[in-house]
Amino acid sequence: MKENQDSNSIYSIEEFVRSCHARVEDEIVFPILKTRLDLLGKEQVVKNVLERLEADHRLIDKIGEQIRLRTVEGNLELLSKRISLYCSTVETHNTTEEVEIFPYWDLEESDTREKVMKIIRQFGLSRYYDITGSSEELIKKFEGIKPS
Repeated sequence: MKENQDSNSIYSIEEFVRSCHARVEDEIVFPILKTRLDLLGKEQVVKNVLERLEADHRLIDKIGEQIRLRTVEGNLELLSKRISLYCSTVETHNTTEEVEIFPYWDLEESDTREKVMKIIRQFGLSRYYDITGSSEELIKKFEGIKPS
């Protein structure tokens, strides 16, 4: 079962990125950062980086669609290439976020945390824990709840 689970991990990751990670950023994080960066006089960061990251989400989603299509078709060679492209695109995207965007981010507002947690709960907490490696204690800390 572990072998099958490993071979199917790209599908779990793709679902997580599309249904949870990108939603949190597109619906919550990026709009807040656009406002915050504009107020800090960092309009170029908004234009050059945030807009590119938003475009990355659309590209990552498109590649994910191609992965599903190639799986159905059984085209393993093209599937392998799409999975490789997907992984490198997500990796580059995440590195850009960490280096150029997240230094401007803080999550002090409780209503923002609540919106993020709503999306995570819609995705499924146990699925979220499995894919991200996060723990229930980390989520409780994020929610502002002291772990028991």
